[in-house]
Amino acid sequence: MSGLIITPVPLPPSIGTACPSDGLLYESSPQTAELTAAEPTVGSSYKIGQSPEIGRLLIATRDICADEVIIDGEEALAVGPKQATHPVCLTCYRRVDGSYLCPRCQWPLCSETCWQSEDGPHQRYECELLASKHVHPTMEELKQDDCRLYDCIAPLRIVLDGQRNPERSRLWLGLEDHRMYRKKIGIWQIDKHTVVDPVRVKWQLGDRFGDDELQRACGILEVNAFEVCDEDKSISARAVYSHACLMAHDCVPNTACTVNPATQKMTVRAAVDISAGQMITTSYTFTLDGTLRRRAHLKETKFFDCCCPRCSDPTELGSHLSSLACPRCSGRNYTVPEDPLNPESYWKCQGEQCGNRIGPSQVNQLLTCLQRKADELNYDDTRGLEIFIETWSSILHPNHSILIGIKYYLCHFYGNAPGYQLREMPLHLLARKMKLCEELLGVALILEPGASNFHCNIDKSISYSYCTITI
Repeated sequence: MSGLIITPVPLPPSIGTACPSDGLLYESSPQTAELTAAEPTVGSSYKIGQSPEIGRLLIATRDICADEVIIDGEEALAVGPKQATHPVCLTCYRRVDGSYLCPRCQWPLCSETCWQSEDGPHQRYECELLASKHVHPTMEELKQDDCRLYDCIAPLRIVLDGQRNPERSRLWLGLEDHRMYRKKIGIWQIDKHTVVDPVRVKWQLGDRFGDDELQRACGILEVNAFEVCDEDKSISARAVYSHACLMAHDCVPNTACTVNPATQKMTVRAAVDISAGQMITTSYTFTLDGTLRRRAHLKETKFFDCCCPRCSDPTELGSHLSSLACPRCSGRNYTVPEDPLNPESYWKCQGEQCGNRIGPSQVNQLLTCLQRKADELNYDDTRGLEIFIETWSSILHPNHSILIGIKYYLCHFYGNAPGYQLREMPLHLLARKMKLCEELLGVALILEPGASNFHCNIDKSISYSYCTITI
């Protein structure tokens, strides 16, 4: 463990983000007993610490100012297609239709340029191996929007990287895969069906790769990978980073992360001032989801129960993304969960003179129904979206996640979509865009304060709208 700084960190109750689980959540693979990671560069503003509650994490070694770069262009340990993705180029990860095939292995690439990229991951890792076994997607598989054959590529690259580079294999051994919990909830079996069996049996590579190392690679990706995409979502990939993946989760993170889609390099900036000794955090879920959905998503995809201050607060720090209008008070007060960390909790009106309680089954039934209606909306019909907001604002808090998601969409639609450019819109729509921006900014100030991506995007929308109105 040469060069590694691991510091035991006692976490105050207000900071810890993972609730105690059933004893399986933090049980590591045998290989991870000796933790290792690349040494932070000289002059770094952080070190690698360890907490019994959440495992390894990054800790500020000095005061860090808002907008200061914490991790500057970290190269990915591995990059590969996302799970259940549409067919993509194995070099640049853009969508492909099969019109150009790799001359060696017959997997689709986007162009000859990607084939000639000798430093590209496809040429470095799997191309020669796949060519030797004559395995590639069929034309029928290339028409699928969720071609599971691509699930195998990223785990295969991780295993090959560890086999070919002994010095880097220590980095892989230091990353968590939560194998026991994955076995308990069935993800282990899914990975066996979609990755392990195809690689070892269908591709006839059982003599090269064992079940255990492929399962470990799948777990590393599921626990540690970041999504890589560009603005128009034409790139579909996931990447693992040695240091960035050690950032602890918080539903109100103190950093903003960006990944260059061309190089897959990760840059992490401080969104707010971070004090020396404080955890450096990011969010592994969607900011505008309510507590029930966020915690369910984190449990399903990252295998932990989040108990951060936002999840622990019935009002989500005053943002009210989960609050419902009290039916007894005719909307004058709002109903919130009595215990937000318990999905079976009763909900109670905040009004001092009311105290009306609603059972969890009623709440879940209501939210499931409204979410289904929201999912079925035609997002080209702005009038229909506005009617939905107006109709259900009598039942949901104006900031409820179901409504705020639609408002976020409209905020970007107004002023950017054809026929709705800022200089073309009538004043009442400009005023509507401004109102939406102000509502979203109020949420951003609470949930992504400082120089966050969400916050900055809303600020830009307000500035452009204001300039258009004044002109």
